[in-house]
Amino acid sequence: MGWKGAIRTVAATARRMEKDANRRQKIIAKELMAQDAALGVLDWELSVQKLTTVHHQLANFIDWTALLNKPQPSNQIPISKTTHQDRARFELDRFKPTLFDKLKGRAESKKQVLVDEYDKALGRDRSNHLLTLEEHKNTVLEWETDRALADRLLAGEDSAIKEVITEYQSLSKTDLIGSYISFSIENNLVHATPQVHSTDIVPNFRRKQLASGKLSQTDMPQSQFNALYQDYVASVALKVAGDLFKFLPLEEIFVTCESKMLNTATGRQEFTPILSVQFVRDTYQTLNLSTIDPSDSLANFNHVMNFKKTKGFSPIVPLG
Repeated sequence: MGWKGAIRTVAATARRMEKDANRRQKIIAKELMAQDAALGVLDWELSVQKLTTVHHQLANFIDWTALLNKPQPSNQIPISKTTHQDRARFELDRFKPTLFDKLKGRAESKKQVLVDEYDKALGRDRSNHLLTLEEHKNTVLEWETDRALADRLLAGEDSAIKEVITEYQSLSKTDLIGSYISFSIENNLVHATPQVHSTDIVPNFRRKQLASGKLSQTDMPQSQFNALYQDYVASVALKVAGDLFKFLPLEEIFVTCESKMLNTATGRQEFTPILSVQFVRDTYQTLNLSTIDPSDSLANFNHVMNFKKTKGFSPIVPLG
């Protein structure tokens, strides 16, 4: 092969390599596009799922009867322990300076180190004993407080119910529930009123991945949008009732969800009742919360709701 042929071969090889690189680049770009589309669909699906599963995570159950009957902690004052002293004393007692320590004049300094450690050990044991005394005192106080509250709750005192709910309000997160939950308590009856998010919390679009791998995003039909918001509101009601059943010894809970709606008389957006439910503990406990349809599950309870798929919610008069 002459030198011109060699050059032509090099050029042909370069062109072939460039075509292969372009082909690989297109394949990678298509795969990345498909991955991005899949992630976009997954993100949409999770946002929708999150709205309809607010009731899946409930508060921990509090057994007030068990707390009332919990045995009293021992009244015996914890004895002082000498764990650190004993160890330091042992090291001090067995200390014997070597001949080399004596020749170097380090015997006394080494012993003094052990004496200092013993003094520190005394302080550590005293500190530990004071801490133990404080823990014992707190344990007894907690038992007395819990038992007194359990006794008042089981007797149906409104003030005890309010005390527990106040603690719940200070610790609970209302991110998905809405902006605030108010409570009315009277004659051992609790009515919770969560101010849920408006329809803005629902995505107004749908996503799916086409056979080509591309992401398709279209407007969500109004009926599906309204139904999704209905499930969200019902899920919030189930969540609030479930939490209250978990930490209050009550057989019934009223929950009324309010959402911002246009008041045509004032022209302003105002929190308006849109769903009111009388939850009964025995019936609630039969629900499989992980598989129910939130809106459909309301058929198990006395409730008031004015909802149409074409228009969504309309104002109601709450129960209770």
